[in-house]
Amino acid sequence: MEDRGYQLRVDDIYLSFGGLMALHGVSTGVKKGEIFSIIGPNGAGKTCLLNCINRFYHPQKGSIIFEGQDISQMKPHKIATLGIARTFQNVELFGHMNVLDNIKLGAHIHLRAGSLSGGVNRASQGD
Repeated sequence: MEDRGYQLRVDDIYLSFGGLMALHGVSTGVKKGEIFSIIGPNGAGKTCLLNCINRFYHPQKGSIIFEGQDISQMKPHKIATLGIARTFQNVELFGHMNVLDNIKLGAHIHLRAGSLSGGVNRASQGD
């Protein structure tokens, strides 16, 4: 797929589980500011494609380019620091935590504090 101003490009992705081919040569692209959706029936490979983009799954072939950088072999936590993440359909919150703390937990990847400064901050809040 040609680079036509795509912020995210998926090129020729193949993913199989044993003998079952989940994705066969999938290519698409999303331009910056574009609203993009993936639709199809159950079993069409929508979730498999999203899981390849965030590296929850590892495609056997193809490339994934984000803002000009090949992220196909990047570790999932590094991809998350680029702003690419996914949520799961079965949202489970920590019942012993309030809403704000659950949200903060989801944003932990963007925190810049180390364990010592985080502990000091926590202690100063009286928790």
